[in-house]
Amino acid sequence: MQTPRYAFFDFDGTLICQDSFLTLLKKILKSEPLRIPLLLMISPFLILTGLLKLDKTLAKSLILWSLTVGKEKRESARFLRNILATESNALWFQEAFETFEKLKQEGVEIVVVTASGQTWVRGMLHGKYSHFKMIIGSKLTFYAGGVILKSKNCYESEKIRRIHEALGENIIWHSAWSDHIADLPMLLKSQERYIICPKEKHKKIFEKRLEKNFKILNWKVSK
Repeated sequence: MQTPRYAFFDFDGTLICQDSFLTLLKKILKSEPLRIPLLLMISPFLILTGLLKLDKTLAKSLILWSLTVGKEKRESARFLRNILATESNALWFQEAFETFEKLKQEGVEIVVVTASGQTWVRGMLHGKYSHFKMIIGSKLTFYAGGVILKSKNCYESEKIRRIHEALGENIIWHSAWSDHIADLPMLLKSQERYIICPKEKHKKIFEKRLEKNFKILNWKVSK
């Protein structure tokens, strides 16, 4: 039996040009401004998390709970799945879907691995492209009247753990695609490394850690 080959894609900043969690936050606050006081109440903890570079699981849970508390469980799931599904194509890098098709023709399975919530990432990808092996993201659950993270924030080395949990150990890491140094663990395990529109301050870090064994791709936003 042939060992499966996988291409692992980050989502925010790699397939789309924005952070989907921040886009979600802005869109909900614009339509439901009464949720702003809840966010102000938790803001000291959010600031502390950022300053001390703490794990973001609890911080993201508090934000999500503030944005969804008061909605029924099914309504919350439907709300998060659909709220970004109709976002403009201007969010997407136009080369992303061309790359998916090329990999599919080569027999490489595509897996999206993201710190964003699986629910809204699946909603955003629905109707855009259907030939994914799976989407691995931060799992969500309903607690105390709102949505929180069910799993640890799917970030950095947690992505590796979740990939092995979902696909097993006997896989070929064909390629990894990301814009951010947080995905160095995923990039280092892959045979081919692609960096999408990286920040200037990260380029030297990529060069040092990946020993120049990578390719920078300056993808364009769809029109």
